[in-house]
Amino acid sequence: MRNKALDLLHAYAGSWKTVGTLCDGTKISGKDVYEWVDGQFFMIHSVDVRIGRKLVKSVEIIHYDELEEVFRAQSFDNQGNISISSMKIEADKISIEADDQRFYGKFNREEIVGIWEQYQDGCWKKWMDIKLIKT
Repeated sequence: MRNKALDLLHAYAGSWKTVGTLCDGTKISGKDVYEWVDGQFFMIHSVDVRIGRKLVKSVEIIHYDELEEVFRAQSFDNQGNISISSMKIEADKISIEADDQRFYGKFNREEIVGIWEQYQDGCWKKWMDIKLIKT
């Protein structure tokens, strides 16, 4: 049986224009797409952005972990990296935690805005500001 918590992902479905800035001023631009897999138990998130001159592409599969009551995601990028993360959605807030990265932001049906941090030198440091705008 499909868990009702998956309905929280409906707001993400669709295409998003992605813009942002790294802490060093490098610009981020591109596109994110969230699509349901038939049955709506899993969501596929595709990323196609430029960070400065570097092309970053990834695909992520999101599902709901009923035992822990969080969303889980596993992503694979064009540099050969694999990332596993946990995501919580509460009202208009979203948080994502992975091994050495985390995101805090707000969302609605029209935009997602927040900051990514990286764990470096024994502490969390701001990495980038990011904004996704529904197209």
